[in-house]
Amino acid sequence: MVAKAFSRSLTKFARQRRWQVQSIGTRALFQSAASNTKESSSSNLAPLLGGSALFLGALCLKEQGDSFKTTRLEAPPSSNSTISEPGNGDDDDDDDGEETTDVINWSGTHQVSVKSKNLFEPESLEEVEAIVKERHQKGQTIRPLGSSLSPNGIALNQDGMISMVNMDQVLDIDTKNNTITVQAGITVSKAVEALRKHKLTLPNLASIAEQQFGGFVQVSAHGTGRLIAPVDHYVTKLKLVTPALGTITLTKEENGALFELAKVGLGCLGVVVEVTMECIPAHKLVEHTFTLTRQQAREQKDNLLKKHKHMRYMWIPYTDTVVVVTNDPEDQVPKGTPRFQSPAGSNAQKMAPLTNLLAELHGEKGITYDSEVVQGMGFGEVRDALLAFDPLDIDHVKRCNQAEADFWTKNEGYQTQPSDKLLQFDCGGQQWVFEVCFPTGTIETNNDNDTKFMEQLLEGIEKNGIPAHSPIEQRWSAASSSTMSPAHGPEDGLFCWIGIINYLPSDDLDQRNAITNLFTGSYSDLVRKVGRPVQMVSHWAKLEEPRSVTKAVDMKMIYQDRYPVTEFNRARALFDPKNILSNKLLDLVFGVPKES
Repeated sequence: MVAKAFSRSLTKFARQRRWQVQSIGTRALFQSAASNTKESSSSNLAPLLGGSALFLGALCLKEQGDSFKTTRLEAPPSSNSTISEPGNGDDDDDDDGEETTDVINWSGTHQVSVKSKNLFEPESLEEVEAIVKERHQKGQTIRPLGSSLSPNGIALNQDGMISMVNMDQVLDIDTKNNTITVQAGITVSKAVEALRKHKLTLPNLASIAEQQFGGFVQVSAHGTGRLIAPVDHYVTKLKLVTPALGTITLTKEENGALFELAKVGLGCLGVVVEVTMECIPAHKLVEHTFTLTRQQAREQKDNLLKKHKHMRYMWIPYTDTVVVVTNDPEDQVPKGTPRFQSPAGSNAQKMAPLTNLLAELHGEKGITYDSEVVQGMGFGEVRDALLAFDPLDIDHVKRCNQAEADFWTKNEGYQTQPSDKLLQFDCGGQQWVFEVCFPTGTIETNNDNDTKFMEQLLEGIEKNGIPAHSPIEQRWSAASSSTMSPAHGPEDGLFCWIGIINYLPSDDLDQRNAITNLFTGSYSDLVRKVGRPVQMVSHWAKLEEPRSVTKAVDMKMIYQDRYPVTEFNRARALFDPKNILSNKLLDLVFGVPKES
């Protein structure tokens, strides 16, 4: 049924389109933003960088003596990496063409070196159209790139990339129909601030506020709540610049199945330049953070999911502690429920379970412990400092995880803030993340796939002695109407999202490589084994390239079964017949589309 609807939609759309792009010149790229620089004394990325680098989604680091200067994404590369204007005649200069920029994702886990002339930051729709048209005519890659916050390399391609970072404006806020239309390069946080003036907000938010809107939608970002779908579900209109058909606008009313496919198009159908999304009234949430035992978490899960608008678990491996975070609209919280309730004591006292262990470890290693330095550190920084002593030693990880469990037990409480301030939170330092999604019944009747998954995962971790860092996060969502969303399914479907993590707490390359090998090997393999019976697939922003031919074949079979790959590839062949928008990872998953 979906295939037939898609076929009709695609055929009708193809007949209507004509190329309508006029050739223009493009402006110089990478505008200076020196005002966004700040100083940092250290970085885990220091040993990874050689020459110029753009640390997208976070910071660009350039060595300055014993310290490192950190620069936001908008800043230009260092002086030895010049970005040339396309079409200005410099393409024939071999020396200029060899100048490169290193592009690194937020997690510091993926990096590509791209010729600087092949890295574009247009400032207008016309520039996007001209760049895409020229690259299409020459058959040259131009992978859409957002803030590169994805822990994997889904946005990266060393042969060419295009970022919408300079196209970051709110185009319209329709208070009658409660929608917002934005350019794709705007950050989620900036869009939310614009809506705040109109007493509106977005219907769902992921944990990170600095995502560009285009990437936010295209990878099916999600929050948590059994009645709340991933963000792409709430998109009502998309504008894309496609290589073969130029600029197109898609809506559900006009384009049906094609629109539902394109909402999570992974940047493969066109460069997203504008997004229109539904909005909801702005509201405050009352957040309650508390801990349960594993048995209590299993027993109370269904009740908590139905009782609260937002609910997530954070399981702490090798402990009997599960952190629970619930959020509910302030006007729906029962009378007598605290709006603010914080544990007594100073911040130092609240951090004591972590800082006491840090002092103890310093003593064991004969290292001087500077309490004043530690007092200025946040939760994530202290956790990194703890793990850095020996992040793969199982006994050490158990000690760190127990300290974290004690921290959360000591810091139960309530707070009330605007919804965006609570639903977006600190995800910690550099890390490997593997997040997966699978169906777990309906919003009314959970079939307990979620419980069985966690039980088997924790059993596998502890039986095999995997040094699993904390937390393992468990969230839920309603189904998405987008056919390429990991949470696509029946309208009443309930989906579970589970993310494992291992931090990269130091700049020691041997240590980082050892963590990488463990995480992408036995730890991720365990997740795949547990998830296979429940049709588990990866979050698109956390999908990693398989490490063997056997695993690649297995992945392709799973994804062929779970997604409408044939329809998706037909759309790719129509919009991007030369496959200039893709990359190695996505071609591995879907294959290279063939022009019909």
